[in-house]
Amino acid sequence: MTRRRLGAAAYTVVWICALPVELAAAQVMLDEEHLPHDDVSSTQYTLGRIGSHNVVLACLPAGQMGIGAAAFNAGQAMSNFTSIRFGLMVGIGGGAPSAEADVRLGDVVVSQPVRQHSGVVQYDFGKTGQGGQMTRTGSLNAPPKVLLHAVAQLRAHHYQGRDRLATHLSTFDQRPYFSREKAGPDVLFEATYHHDGGATCERCSKDHVIHRTARRADEEVTIHYGTIASGNQVIKDGATRDRLSEELGGVLCFEMEAAGLMNDFPCLVMRGICDYADSHKNKAWQPYAAATAAACAKVILSLIPAAEVVKTAAVGEACKYRVPFNLKGVPVGKFTERLRDTQALERALLPHEGTKERRLLVAYGLGGMGKTQLAANFARRQQHSFSSVLWLDGSSESSLKLSFAAFASRIPAGQIAEASRLYAAGQGGDVGVVVRDVLGWLSIADNSDWLLIVDNVDRDDQRREEDAEAYDIGEYVPEADHGSVLITTRLWHLGQLGERWEVRKVDKGQAQAIFKTWYGRGVGDDANTITGQEGDELLGLLDGLPLALAQAAAYMSETGTSFSTYTRLYREQWRELMEPHDGRRMPLRSYANGSVATTWTISYMAVKARNKAAANLLLLWAHLGNKSLWYGLLAAASQKSAVAAERTAAWLGEMARSEVEFFNAIGMLRSYSLVEAGDQTGHSTHPVVHQWALHMQDDRQRTALSWLAVVLVGLAVPMDTEKKYRETQARLLPHAERCEKSIEGAALGAEHTSTLNTVNNLGLLYSDQGKLDEAEKMYMQALEGYEKAVGQEAISTFRPALNAMWDLGSLFDRQRRVEDAILLYAKALAGYQQVVGDDHASLQALRDALAALAPKEDVTRAGTERVS
Repeated sequence: MTRRRLGAAAYTVVWICALPVELAAAQVMLDEEHLPHDDVSSTQYTLGRIGSHNVVLACLPAGQMGIGAAAFNAGQAMSNFTSIRFGLMVGIGGGAPSAEADVRLGDVVVSQPVRQHSGVVQYDFGKTGQGGQMTRTGSLNAPPKVLLHAVAQLRAHHYQGRDRLATHLSTFDQRPYFSREKAGPDVLFEATYHHDGGATCERCSKDHVIHRTARRADEEVTIHYGTIASGNQVIKDGATRDRLSEELGGVLCFEMEAAGLMNDFPCLVMRGICDYADSHKNKAWQPYAAATAAACAKVILSLIPAAEVVKTAAVGEACKYRVPFNLKGVPVGKFTERLRDTQALERALLPHEGTKERRLLVAYGLGGMGKTQLAANFARRQQHSFSSVLWLDGSSESSLKLSFAAFASRIPAGQIAEASRLYAAGQGGDVGVVVRDVLGWLSIADNSDWLLIVDNVDRDDQRREEDAEAYDIGEYVPEADHGSVLITTRLWHLGQLGERWEVRKVDKGQAQAIFKTWYGRGVGDDANTITGQEGDELLGLLDGLPLALAQAAAYMSETGTSFSTYTRLYREQWRELMEPHDGRRMPLRSYANGSVATTWTISYMAVKARNKAAANLLLLWAHLGNKSLWYGLLAAASQKSAVAAERTAAWLGEMARSEVEFFNAIGMLRSYSLVEAGDQTGHSTHPVVHQWALHMQDDRQRTALSWLAVVLVGLAVPMDTEKKYRETQARLLPHAERCEKSIEGAALGAEHTSTLNTVNNLGLLYSDQGKLDEAEKMYMQALEGYEKAVGQEAISTFRPALNAMWDLGSLFDRQRRVEDAILLYAKALAGYQQVVGDDHASLQALRDALAALAPKEDVTRAGTERVS
């Protein structure tokens, strides 16, 4: 018979194979073979007819296997044959027998949606969590409906005894290479029993064979419908096979190509079972398994009317605006799954069937929270859910425009002006025009399934007069009501553009996982977690900040530093540790700013340029506790002390005297995500930001601000008659503890007795909270300071010093240090008598306290001795 030659437009189905044996089986199934198309190499495709369908048989190049190769091969076929409507991926695979599915060698598995899976799942694409457990991320498209209808017909025909599989399989009877007899026995070993060596299983123990009931002759080949697991590595272990199958909800087969096709190419996958995906693999069953899969594919094609195929849109037309995703410009680094954030991005951005309205999410948060890595991971995982993914660098307006230009060069020819496509190649032109052309392309009505990611939009458009690179991101988002837009930023107010999502610190389990990812090995008794006091201490200091965790782990891995050493360096030499090592080498290559110190300095300078009081507040905050900062803590200073009011005004302007100014400053810090949202207990900042703000100060700043912090806290200590006395004390305690180191130094300015009064107030605070050792330290510090300030002679009649003596005596009284208490009570009483007179009413309480500890004559003698 004379072979025909048809034009490329005549072919509507592509049949893809991975191996030559699979191609050979497919060629046997052709009812008619055609001459090669004029513009296509005869070695690349086999053309022919099966039933009423003209089919292109395509095989991966020799030696090339896996998901990527399959995707590339399908793309080439679609380019050469633009009328293709769908495809079939037909070949061999490793079976996964179970109690639910009696999968045997020579059987066929057909991909069909089951529960959460679309028929194919990529088993090696996801994120490994604790215990090595992998969370599969992303989703693959289901086969097109025209093929699923054919599968339903195939199943119905089987129930009626009208299955034509045996008829098509008999075509191979004249080809001994594909015969079942040549394949040998079908033996299934226990999952945990490993192959004993050699090309066959002759030496494997028959004691580990799983005995199964023999099938009837008419059931030798069974077709199974369900999930096929696809990945880039061969599964050669029975235990791994069973574990993966269980994790994925029941898998029938494992193979290596299908996941590369499902999202970009509508197809159905059929696999003949040639082994059991265990260590007992051999090639004896491959020809027969290829034959059964090919026969099944022909049955399915015969059930699809040619008219139905014509009604289906050509794949090339459906992919008209598709631009393959690549990683150029995407800051890809090691990533540890963060399920809460990932699910938020998926909910907000993934296309929904039947709706075309635009989806816009602003992911905001503190620098170093991992916004960029979350976005990059989302783009990589979900790239097949979108026709195109545009990754744009939003760090400046010029960077953003250049990113648009780079993407323009990848848009298919003829869809935008050629001058715009060539701009990035140095052909000249106006980059503004290029941006407009790309935005116009995104706005085309049927180009509606793209994802636009603008990363690091951290320059505030409200500062355009001071920052030439600041811009309004709204001007660079398409106005069309379709597509998905993700913006990552530190600027809280950009959330007004769409849906807002705050990227927060991770929990302890995620922190351990991040640390292990960068550290390279487990720590402690459990190889998968960081355990022990030293590990917990460091994780506590870094408090779930992904960048700080990654930076610490990378540093420790590179230098061999122990947990205890790193923790000590973190406390003592934070700036040297956390800033870039030098001008050339950054601690983390995948992070644009290199380190946590750099990223927050950028935000701090932006704040300082707009609101110097807000910047000063952040620096002052470093000398206080990182949580529960409220207006009353600042206000007390200006209300209770003229000296403090003067100093406070000098540093913080009107903030201490105006609650509105305080909230303006907090708002400015929050706008750059340097401050977390406040509640009824006050505002807070991340502990690593807190540490950074302390270590970025020079000695002059540190001295002045530490003095101010002590004054603020000391003057905010309430009297026991004030409202919310206990509540205020509890809020002040963490701030007092932060001030302790400042008090121990000489930099407080001992000549200012107002400072010493506040130190004594801190003693009262500690005493009332039951922290008696800390209280004693404060009282002693105050007394020593008073003596230096007014002199040894004058201190005996200096009322603030007498107050401190009384307070310290009361403390000793509580501790049952009777002699020490008597001496201080007596000294205070003698001093007060000289200052206010012996009959002053306020002295009665002191006399009563003293009388309760010692006889009257001893009190008189002690007082006389101390005064003299």
